[in-house]
Amino acid sequence: MKKQFLNKIICCSLLIGVAVSCNNENYGDDFNKDQYGIYSANYKSLLAGAIMNFGQNSGERSNAYQMMPILFSQYQSQVVYTTEQTYGDTPGAWGRFYANQITNLNEIISAYSNNPSPEILLQGSAENMVGVSKIFRAIIMKRLTDTYGDAPFSEATQATSGILLPKYDNQKAIYESIISDLKSGRDMLSSSSTSPTGDILYYGDMNKWKKLANSVLLQSALQLSKKYPSATGYAATEFKSALSNSAGVIEIVSDEAWFTISPGNSYPNPLSDFRSADFRISRELVESLKGSGNAFNKTSNHTPDTRLTLYANSGSMSAVGLPYGYNSNDLTAANYSTTGTSTVNVKFRSNSSAINLMTAGYTFLNRAEAAAKGWTSEDVADLLTKGIVLNYKTLDDHYVLNTNTFNSVENPFGGTKITPNAAAYASARVADITTFGAERVIGEEKWIALFMNGFDSWAEFRRTGYPALLPAPSAVNGGVIPRRLRYPIEEVNFNNSNYLKGVQGLLPAEDKNTSKVWWDQ
Repeated sequence: MKKQFLNKIICCSLLIGVAVSCNNENYGDDFNKDQYGIYSANYKSLLAGAIMNFGQNSGERSNAYQMMPILFSQYQSQVVYTTEQTYGDTPGAWGRFYANQITNLNEIISAYSNNPSPEILLQGSAENMVGVSKIFRAIIMKRLTDTYGDAPFSEATQATSGILLPKYDNQKAIYESIISDLKSGRDMLSSSSTSPTGDILYYGDMNKWKKLANSVLLQSALQLSKKYPSATGYAATEFKSALSNSAGVIEIVSDEAWFTISPGNSYPNPLSDFRSADFRISRELVESLKGSGNAFNKTSNHTPDTRLTLYANSGSMSAVGLPYGYNSNDLTAANYSTTGTSTVNVKFRSNSSAINLMTAGYTFLNRAEAAAKGWTSEDVADLLTKGIVLNYKTLDDHYVLNTNTFNSVENPFGGTKITPNAAAYASARVADITTFGAERVIGEEKWIALFMNGFDSWAEFRRTGYPALLPAPSAVNGGVIPRRLRYPIEEVNFNNSNYLKGVQGLLPAEDKNTSKVWWDQ
């Protein structure tokens, strides 16, 4: 009897608990909130964050991820830890592209495209906030698809709409969207409207943003030249349209796009994360800059190029590079040594070193290639000359900040200006066109001009085949310079059905670093 009574009490207690727990309670909007927290979007911060995240590392696991394209382009050689330069086929990472960059920009585009409030318009006019966001989203998406191939875009970052497993758009469609975004974003911009207050690239100069959009359009159109080689085809048509646009392209150093590196504001150069003792400047690059007549010279150049004095930490033309692509045992067996070899100059790898996004020199080299292909009637020699001379100039302007004697510790940004040597070197390279052909010389000069800009240089090499780089002697992937990075392991595990469809866009249809993306097929 006593036991039955206790059971009734317990049951009643449980029922009371259930009843209480089911009551609707309105705790108010301020319940358990940080009174200092931000609970509405700060759109200028979203824009600044997207630009900063892209410029700083462009992907988590940055130590491996940032360096792989630089190593694939053979600007540096690894000393002891050689997995990346021997082409270990490890998954990549694209989380930051989406979570910290494209998500931010999509949020801005959505908010400013749907009756924006007067409050958010104080952070920038709708046309300028949307225009800049579209242009920068296109830049990010180009890098992402060039690196992996097919990828989420049209359904990306739509978790709040219930799309947790986005489909993979094919690379052709992605490139069409990139080109569309660049054009529509450019055409929206207005210098007479409120500038985006989160613009930490051009700080509200809409005319420079338009020139950047057109310059990226030239680059994007050329990236499709294997698919659309004709002078009247899609790529050439888009190239000529951008070149003739009234906003112009980047032609002078002051219009170039450079990230505002600021270590004091938690915005350091990401290359400063790499331990310098683990890397050397490659002998392939050094001997090519010297114009040497040996097998390490991977270009047609036979003229000393004083950019070497800025690229190598020796600060002189006597720099010695490390042969590329050996593991430590094979390096010794080949009778090579790290002794006396130079690192990449601290000018490029200190935490305050400048990083470019798009330069005038590179834009002129793109125009030179298009002219050599017959896409335009511009003069190849003139464009090649301007591309080289402007590359010298921008290097001086950003890495030789005083003319006192260079010292890698006490005066890393000092040294002798190289611009006075530019015209003579450019003249010699123009003369090389007669023997070696314009597209080869231009492709080789792009490699030199894009020094340490691994993503763009690697994309150029895969498309053009210049310079004539050879696979790493100690390669572990069958001896193929990687054509892409493998998809992130998270996609294999959590978005598998869409991942498998994305793999079908590769040639061969295998998720390997030897498979080719669509524009490379």
